Amino acid sequence: MAHPRRVRFVLAAILVGGVTAAAAAAPVPQGRQTPAAKLAASAAKPAAAAPLQVWIGVFDPRLPAHPPWDGAKLTPVAHGGAVRVLRPGSGPAASGDVVVAHPLLGKAAPGKVENGAVVLAEFAFDQRDGDDGVIVLPGGTPVAFVAPSKADVAAVRAVLVRTEALAGVRRALDGLELAAVDVDGDGKADVVTTYGCAAWFDGSCQSRGQFVLARRGARWTIVE
Repeated sequence: MAHPRRVRFVLAAILVGGVTAAAAAAPVPQGRQTPAAKLAASAAKPAAAAPLQVWIGVFDPRLPAHPPWDGAKLTPVAHGGAVRVLRPGSGPAASGDVVVAHPLLGKAAPGKVENGAVVLAEFAFDQRDGDDGVIVLPGGTPVAFVAPSKADVAAVRAVLVRTEALAGVRRALDGLELAAVDVDGDGKADVVTTYGCAAWFDGSCQSRGQFVLARRGARWTIVE
């Protein structure tokens, strides 16, 4: 008669042990996690990448008085000068070591911000009116000039056509030029600069100039 009792006792032990193991293996509901479990879960998540820092600069070749640049085609000219770095609409101002780049000219040079400007012994500028803007990146940023993809071009155009400056007029984007740089080594555009109509009013383009856009995750946003 003792044998059935032993069998029942063994079965009960197995059942209790199985329930205990299953309870230990079951995940704790999110709302009931202990502080240690929450800390471990947050530590396991990859840290979000910091947003790319980019500033806009205006390159002055410091030439004597000259006729207005009114060429119709990209006309690069090698020349030293100074870049006046504009204060951003938000975030810190550029300081210390930086990299200056003109994507349309495919030109980049290291420099240092002093009193809001970067003096460059050798750079280049475009003789066309309104194409004196450059991008300024943190020092040591690797810059590779790349062609923006078709998807990037379409996305950039969609952003620009909605700006107040172009008044939603698609014709304002006719002849728009785009160039890009890759700064994270994946071969894809991270910053795009344009050249074309910068102000549309009364049925025609009033002035030509540039826009600078940076990739923020899956979106393109205008750098101001």
